[in-house]
Amino acid sequence: MNSRTFNTRVSIVRQCVRGKLTTRQAANELGCTLRTVKRYKKRFLKYGPEGLADRRSGNNRKLRAWQIKEIKEAKREGPWRSCRHIRDKLRLPVREHAVWRTLTKAGLMRLNVERLKPLRRFVAAHPNDLWQSDIMGKMRFPCLGYMYLVASLDDHGRFVLSSNWYQRQSKQNVFYIWYSAMRRWGVPKGMLQDKGSQYKANARFGRSDYQYYAEALGIKLVWAWKAQTKGKIERFWRFVQRDFVRENMDVESVEELNQRWNRWVAWYNYRWRGEALGLNGRTPAEAYHPSERKVSRREIEHLLIVEECRRVKRDSTISLYGRIYRIPPGYIGCRIWIKIRGDKLFFEANGRVFWKQRLKP
Repeated sequence: MNSRTFNTRVSIVRQCVRGKLTTRQAANELGCTLRTVKRYKKRFLKYGPEGLADRRSGNNRKLRAWQIKEIKEAKREGPWRSCRHIRDKLRLPVREHAVWRTLTKAGLMRLNVERLKPLRRFVAAHPNDLWQSDIMGKMRFPCLGYMYLVASLDDHGRFVLSSNWYQRQSKQNVFYIWYSAMRRWGVPKGMLQDKGSQYKANARFGRSDYQYYAEALGIKLVWAWKAQTKGKIERFWRFVQRDFVRENMDVESVEELNQRWNRWVAWYNYRWRGEALGLNGRTPAEAYHPSERKVSRREIEHLLIVEECRRVKRDSTISLYGRIYRIPPGYIGCRIWIKIRGDKLFFEANGRVFWKQRLKP
């Protein structure tokens, strides 16, 4: 506080103490609150004019014009330099945040920095070298509630191999998408997915059904440690949310949603030539061809059968993946093995099928 400000404060407070000015008039003159003026009067009466001196201390120092200029020049010369580095280099008596405010105000905090080690974007060399599988986080539709999209994507051409919307992100829904993709397009060399419980066993020992059948088919599983590893399918999710989900919030049933989705996927695979795909103007379908490694329908149905043991309740029903299924009479209290092939459930004994039903989504 300079001497002029100090003298003005003393003069006004002295007049207020002598009754020449009211507290409100003094507050208006000093530009402060009534409470502050009352505090000034107490200090003036107790300590005299010295009681009104500003004795605050701190390191809140202002930057000079020439220092601000040096900060900007240092950032332009080295866009990679941090605020801390510039402060230490110029030996400025301020905190890092003061440098950051100066650079932000000048629009210099968004300078692009050339990488010393450029990013290497991985793309599978050929179709079916690597498939990506994932579950898109829940999307809320006004008439349906939360829905999940499960899909498998070819890494080379971003071709959507199989996909569907479900009300649950259960293991069996993931398994069915994988099953239907291999039935139609063949068997890939590798699969990339995260470590979700639908794909990988969480226990220290043992394997999930997904791991077991991948090994039986000779498919190499690649695990993603972070979302960036699955960059292609993560970008595909963003495109789906922007181009499909927002345009179809009015669906009234799961069947209608999947019908619209199948039409959209056909457009995406066979007509869309987005520059973001990096396919030189080709559609995903033009960049993809079915796998040369084929597995017969009979063989894949024999391999990809999931078996689950369930106890039949008193009302002759079983619970499977959160859904209730009615079993023919005569098995109440018994433990039976339910087999799942694709989206079909069946129960057999002595080689004879006694019950068959479609798996509920």
